[in-house]
This record gives sequence, C-alpha cells and structure tokens, in this order.
Amino acid sequence: MQHGDSDGATEFLAEPSADAAETADAVLAPGAHVGAYVIREVLGEGGMGSVYLALQTQPVRREVALKLIRGQVAGPVARAYFDVERQALAQMQHPAIAQVYDAGTTADGRPYLAMERVVGVPITRYCRDHRLGLDARLALFVRVCRGVQHAHQKGIIHRDLKPANVLVEHVDGVAMPKIIDFGIAVGGDAPGANAAAAAADGAGTAIYMSPEQGARAPRGLDTRSDVYSLGVMLFEVLTDADATRLTSGVRDSVPVARATLLAAIASELPAASSSAVGDALLDAARGVPAELRAVLRKALAADRERRYDSAAALADDLERFRERRPITALPWTRLYLARTFVARHRLAIAAAALIALALVAGTALALAGLADARRSAAVARVEAAKAAQVAEFVRGILAGIDPDRAKGMDRALMRSVLDAAADRAEHELRGQPAVRAEIERTIADSYASLGEFALAERHYGAALVAAEAAALPARQRADLTTRSADMVRRGGDAQRGLALGRAALALVAPLAPDDRDRLSIESRLADLEASAGELDASRTRYLRVLELERRRLGEDDEETLATMYGLALTDVDLARFDEARPLYETLIERRRARYGDEHSKTLDATNGLAVLELEQHHFAAAEKLLAPQMPIYERVFGADHPMTMQLLMNLGGAIRQQGRNEEARPYYERAAALANRLFGPRNATTIMTESNLALLLRDAGELAEAERHGHVAVVNAEAVYGDNPLRAIIMKDYATVLTRERRYAEAERTLDHAWRLLSAKKEYGLAHPRTQEVVDAYVELYTAWDKPERAAAWRARKAPAAAPDAIAGAS
Repeated sequence: MQHGDSDGATEFLAEPSADAAETADAVLAPGAHVGAYVIREVLGEGGMGSVYLALQTQPVRREVALKLIRGQVAGPVARAYFDVERQALAQMQHPAIAQVYDAGTTADGRPYLAMERVVGVPITRYCRDHRLGLDARLALFVRVCRGVQHAHQKGIIHRDLKPANVLVEHVDGVAMPKIIDFGIAVGGDAPGANAAAAAADGAGTAIYMSPEQGARAPRGLDTRSDVYSLGVMLFEVLTDADATRLTSGVRDSVPVARATLLAAIASELPAASSSAVGDALLDAARGVPAELRAVLRKALAADRERRYDSAAALADDLERFRERRPITALPWTRLYLARTFVARHRLAIAAAALIALALVAGTALALAGLADARRSAAVARVEAAKAAQVAEFVRGILAGIDPDRAKGMDRALMRSVLDAAADRAEHELRGQPAVRAEIERTIADSYASLGEFALAERHYGAALVAAEAAALPARQRADLTTRSADMVRRGGDAQRGLALGRAALALVAPLAPDDRDRLSIESRLADLEASAGELDASRTRYLRVLELERRRLGEDDEETLATMYGLALTDVDLARFDEARPLYETLIERRRARYGDEHSKTLDATNGLAVLELEQHHFAAAEKLLAPQMPIYERVFGADHPMTMQLLMNLGGAIRQQGRNEEARPYYERAAALANRLFGPRNATTIMTESNLALLLRDAGELAEAERHGHVAVVNAEAVYGDNPLRAIIMKDYATVLTRERRYAEAERTLDHAWRLLSAKKEYGLAHPRTQEVVDAYVELYTAWDKPERAAAWRARKAPAAAPDAIAGAS
C-alpha cells in the first residue's frame, strides 16, 4: 500500500540548525561505529549525505554501503513516519534494485540506510564501453524500468535517478543493472517537515529532475517524476550523449537544457541549435528511430499528465518496439499498424501465403477427382493420391503453428491463419471427407497448442464427423474422440471428458491388449479418470499400460514417456511422492536429451517436479526450478497462454509459501485475471486461481476481498466439480477466510461439507495432505472460536502438515 498522500511522498526530516548540521555532518573516520556497522572508508558524498563502505557485524557479517543522511529526525511524528518509510525501503526486493538491508537513526538522530554494495559502472558508460547494439541497450533499460516500478509499488519515489545511480555489474556473465541510492526517497507527510522537504527535493541532479521537482513542489511529486528522469537517461543510453553538458556555463541552464532535449527528439529535427553542445545532441538524436523519439517525447513531456503514467508503461512501450509491435506513444493509424505487422511477420506472412496456396491447390485437386464421375478407376486413384499428398503438405505447414516450432510467433497471426484454413476446409472439402478429417485434425491440434481449447474441441468434432463419413478405421476415430475428450476436460467438464474417453476405449476394445493405438487410448483415458477424481482407477490403468509399453515400445518411446508423465501426476495427487520423484527425474533427463530445454514436454516435466517440491514443502527448491522458466514460457508460448498461466500459479505459490506475500501478489492476480479471460469463471483452473488469490488476500489482511474471491470459487466449484474431492479443497480454503472474519458457524458448515466430500473417497485417507489441510482448518476454527475441546479432538487427528495452496498440476 502506498504511503502518504496520493499525490506523492514528502520529506519529513526536520531541518537542523546550522550549528547542529555542521557538527553532525562531519565525515566519519575508519573504525567509527554506526549501530551494528563499522566504517571502513568513504565511498562518496552528495547533497543528502555521505556514503561509506562499512562492515555489518550482526546478525550477519557482510560488507554494505552505508548512507548517512544529513540532518536529524526531529519530533515523535517525524520519527513515526521514518519508521514506516524504513519498512517500505527494506521490503523492496527486486533484481534491479540494490537491496536495502536496514535503516535506523544514530544516537544524535541522523537517519542512515544500510544497502547492498554494488560494484559496477554507470549504465551509460557500460553501454558505451561494451558497444551494445540498440536491442541490447533497450533490454538493459527495460530491467531498470521494472525495478523502478517495483519501488513505486512499495510507495517509494527515487527522485534522483541518473546514470551514476544505475550501475551495471555482471552476474553469471549476464549484465544486470542495479538501482542504488534511495537515500532521498525517504518520505512522508509529517507536520513541520516542509522546509526540509523543499531542501531535499533540491538534492537531485538538475538535468534529470522533472519540471515539477525543479519547481520545488514537494507535495506535488508522484511517480511520474521518476518517469521523466528515466526519459533523460533513456536518451543518453540511446545516443551516448551526456545530458549534463547542457547545463554547464549557461544561465538558467535547466530550462534551456530541457528545451534542447525536446528539440533533439522532435519529429522535425532542426538543422542546428544555438550551441555546440546542442548541435552534438541533435546529431546524436538523428540516429534514434522515429518510434523511440516518440517514446522519449512522451516520457519527457513537461506536463506530467501527458507522460507515461508509470515506469511499467514506459517499459511496455520499449518492449513493443523491440518486438516490432505498435507503441502507445504514436497514434495507431492503419498504415502504422500494417507497417509494424509486416515488419514483425515477414516470414510468417510468407508461410501464410503458402498455406493459402496449398489449400487452393488441394481443393482443386480433390474436387477434380469428383467432378467427372465417368473417369476411369485408374485416373480416380491417381487423383486421390494427389489429394492425399496435398493434404499431407498442408498438414505439415499447419503443424508449424505449434509454439514448440513457431518459437514466439505472434498468436494473432497464427489464429488468423488457422481461422482461414478452417473456413476453407469446411466449405471446400465437404466432398473429400478423408482429406478433411486430416486437415481438421491438424487445425484442432494447432488450436490446442495455442491454448484455444474450445476451438480445438470443435475441430476435433468436425474431424470425427468427416472420419465417420469416410469410414476411417476405428483406431483413427478413437484417437479423435480422446483428443476431443482432453479439450472438454481442459475446458472444465471432467465428467463429460471421462465419458468420451470411455467411448473411445470401446472403439479399440477389439484390438490386442498391447496394440500401440489401444495403449495410447488407454493412457489418455487414465488421465481423464484422474481429472474426474478416480485416482485409484487411474493409477491402476497407468501401471498396466506402462508395463506393456515398456515391453512393446521400449523405455524411450514418446508414448511410454507420456504414460510415465501421467503416472507421476497421479502419484503426486495420491501423495505417493517417493514414487513420483524418480519418474519426473527420468522424464526431464530423457526429454531434455531428445527435445532440448525449451520444448513444452521438457518444461512440463520440470513443472511437474516443481509441483512435487511444493507438495513436500520444498518451496525454495520449487522456486529455483520455476523462476528461470518464466521468460522461456512467455517467449515460446506467449504471455496469455494457459501454460504460462499455470507457471504463474505455481511460481506465485512457491514465493508466497516462503513468506513473501506481496512479492507473490502480481503472480496470483495475473493468473486469476488470465484464467477468467481464457476460460471463464466456471472452469477448474479459474476456480483454483480464485481460491489461491483468496488465500493471499487473507494473509494480507484484506478479508473482504479474500471473502469475495473465495465465495466465487466455492459457488463455481459446486457447478464444475460436483462431488469431486477437489471441491473440498476449495471449500476448505474459503472456510479459513470465514474463520478470520469470525464467521465461525458458517466456516464450520463449510468445513463439514468439505470433510464429507473427502471422507467419501478412499484415496483421501486421514494421512493424505489434502485431508490434513481440512484437519488443520478445523483446529484453527475451534481455537479461534474458543472451543478448546473440539480443537483438541481435531488436533488428535493431525499428521505432518501439507501445503495449503491448491497447486496447479502440469497439463
């Protein structure tokens, strides 16, 4: 929650007398003590105080950068505000921010900050010395913006952002920016602090100050002041220019410098300026692409209402430029949108043209075989063979839309290609059901890979109708039926999916028990059984199929690995963790060797192992597995793909379970919003994200919002799950929120219902982690309700605790 007025923070340091300041601001000698810190040497001095290299002696020994701020904290109200602010500073945890370890005051009332020591060089110098290209510079600067946004979300405005305060160091060979020196950011709205506030606002570096900061309007500052400073830095990063040279030797230099900067980034660049420095700046600006000049104009707008409203918005526009997507700083005219689309998708547009050509050719060849029924049988066979070849060609092209092959291709383009192919297949291949069945199945496979499960189900259905019309073999119709069943399950209807899976098995029942196609259908049926809550039946089927596949197909066949993966998932659901772990480890090893690190099958197996770590309370181990995957998922699958959403859920859970509730919040909120958008409220995944968000809000003390999200999850769980024990988990979570709200009787009724659902399933015995979660919830309820006898009765049923969040299994 942001501290202070909505307009921004103000300084609360009361201005000391001249004598006091002169005495207190003497430079400390090596060996001097400041709390638990021993001064070693002076690192630098600035307008707000001195920075020392110091040794922290307790509770840990480490080197820190200790900033001793000029002036004193005077008065109880000011001290209270400082205590609030020191907590906000210490809570900032971001890779692009030097960690603030501690904050306090000396014996004579001077505030200090103990920070991570960063050994690096200013970002502008780093870009220049390493001769970074444009994209590398933007990628580095985006990380800075994300760090600033994190500080803003904690209620902290830096107010002295400049290259000297953004240092770049190498971490494992990767350039990592670190924002330092939040010393003038401490703020509040303490009475009697206005004089010091005004002085503090002058402590920034003039050329990087926003106009409102330069005007000494401390109460008017908000996060957009930092956006302006980022804009000045971005200009320097892009051009290798030194903006501070604009203010040297010029009267009223800051307004002149701002005017020169704005002139340099104007759309119509003037031929020359009024100074040699200005000329050099203008020359540098001519090399900046027009879109980035538009970004700079928006970031440096004198009127803050016209600036980016956040550092995140600036970062997003820079990412759009890098990805050749339209930026918000320019109007989205048709010409501009078309130009960026073509630049982004040159190869993909060529592929789309090939697909359209192939479909036309395929249609012509297929219909040619039917146009003249009087042709000889030999000619008809030739035409059918040609049509099959074209169908295979088109299928091969459409298969390239799979994200594992497309590697980040624009989802909108892939959707448009599929939509066009689907429309033509429906209207132009009606007379060739066998060909249409192949094309429709490939279209459905592609929609499924994009996470468009409803569309995939529709086209699997169309493929099945065509397959029946063409009298294709039962094994092909069974395959299409189970693929459709999987889409139904992913859409939230586990029972209907199970019914379709059983119908598919009936189609291949006459085949030999170890027939490859029958084994594949049975393996997928086991997955559908697990989703419907039939865990014992699922595991029994998986074990039987896996034994046959190992014997018939071998250990490394993909069908064998797929069954092994499904068995591992079911073992985790049954809390058979020791049996699931070696399965996951084998899967990761074999899939990494076959597909590489960034293939969906490898990522799935890694995510599954992370879920196992979560269930066993190894939260840090789970985070270590999941965190490096986030940029891979967003690049390969896209930011709004169901697999990305699943990763958000699990990574957020790993972070929250380590006590970092606020750091986890963006993951929980994004996952819930994405699930609602992709699937709607009555979907198993959406219900899980809503329930998990309720837990986070509960622990944040936001009980009204927690109750709202939890209630939505419970209502929709009844419609989606029925008597599936997964519904009991959602109800248990909601009951804990009701307990915190002191709605004890309602919480008790909810837990009683959850307990009945779990008790009806023999797979969930008393020792199962999910059952134990309900036991824990009962103990918490009766303890809060002051019913010690009931609390003791439920405590007697306790076994080792289980993870409290509903965890998303890999799909």
